[in-house]
Amino acid sequence: MEAVFIYLLKVSLATSVFYLTYYFLFKAKKQFVFNRFYLLLVLPVAHIIPLITFPTKADLSLATVYFSEINTLSQSGASTLQKTSENEIINWLLVLSIIYITGMVYCLARFFLSYLQASAIQKASHQYIVDNQTVYLSEKNIRAFTFIDKIIIGKNILNHPSLKMVIDHEKVHLREKHFIDLFTIEFLSVFQWFNPFARILNKAIRLNLEYRADDMVVQHSNRRQYQMALISMVSDRIALPQFTELNSNNLRNRILMMKSPNESKFSKIRKLAVLPVFLILLAGLSEKTTALKTGNVPEMNLNIAESKLPKVQEKSTDTEITSIEELNKFISKSIKYPKEARKFGQFGMVSLFVKVNTNGKVTGVYKDQPEGRVFFYKDILLIIGYGNHPGQISDNHPSLYAECERVIEDFPILNIEEFKGRSLKMEFEFKLKK
Repeated sequence: MEAVFIYLLKVSLATSVFYLTYYFLFKAKKQFVFNRFYLLLVLPVAHIIPLITFPTKADLSLATVYFSEINTLSQSGASTLQKTSENEIINWLLVLSIIYITGMVYCLARFFLSYLQASAIQKASHQYIVDNQTVYLSEKNIRAFTFIDKIIIGKNILNHPSLKMVIDHEKVHLREKHFIDLFTIEFLSVFQWFNPFARILNKAIRLNLEYRADDMVVQHSNRRQYQMALISMVSDRIALPQFTELNSNNLRNRILMMKSPNESKFSKIRKLAVLPVFLILLAGLSEKTTALKTGNVPEMNLNIAESKLPKVQEKSTDTEITSIEELNKFISKSIKYPKEARKFGQFGMVSLFVKVNTNGKVTGVYKDQPEGRVFFYKDILLIIGYGNHPGQISDNHPSLYAECERVIEDFPILNIEEFKGRSLKMEFEFKLKK
């Protein structure tokens, strides 16, 4: 679920940047068709950008192994602290998940309720002809609105002297299928209900559709008379989320837009600004994966790693290990950074329990703590691969676990008294560095 929240935050950021671009460059301009498609595409594109993945090639070296005593707490205390931290993260993720899903359910319910309300009004209305246009006349006192492919008016405006202009306005919504915009933004806003820019975007789409319909009407009607008709109807309104809404604030903006000048000669240049904004968001929010370049992988001088290893006694053999220092040496020579994990830039922490019998032989490797006494291995084994950039975290990447299990299963007899008859808790940390 953590990955989902990161994705949603990326979508929110992209939505915010796209809207701010609209606000500063296009909002006050009479380019309603361009604005319509720009605003309609904001949320779909914002949802797609974080899903795009670009492979980046890198030369990755052999693994280098370090042993570092990172925890200053006792091993048992560190284990408890780690479990507590993980539980806190899980609890917070659970709370956020419940809040997010609750918000989604509420918004979906409101969306379907609004649809059912509008559908009920339409079904209770009867057909009527106004200026050769079929409309649905409701017995309720409502203003005119368009519901998918039907124009609905209230009986309170049937004899209004400017009814023809009102119907002409709704015919624009009908002809240009503005309901597609409204349904799309309502549905996609469900997934971004927590984002204030998604709500502002919703309002901007509705207002731009009103601008477009107003502009088409005043081209063939008296602008002053049309504005007065809108003012006279401001109290007759229906508040449904997916349909256009007439209120005092929107009315003021619509009248000001009718009075504003047409597009300037620089409008095409402003529109080109969308391209760099899109490319910047694509570069910043898309996913990158590491892919190995073909050819030989360069060898790395392991002297640096060797210098960080503890000095070991010469009596170490291939069939028996008698000290922790010898075990560290064995691991450093045996473990590799898995090719599959390096290829996809994977890194993360692997914790395993090693069951050792009373003779010092490894009898099992487990992800969960088995029964019995546990010896907490004092060192965290840090396995570093080198490339052009860090990889993408994946704590449960299978190849990392598989490599650690392979090395552990190859352990010789562990002739170390502290290990015999116990389980060892060992931690391996895989990292990719530049």
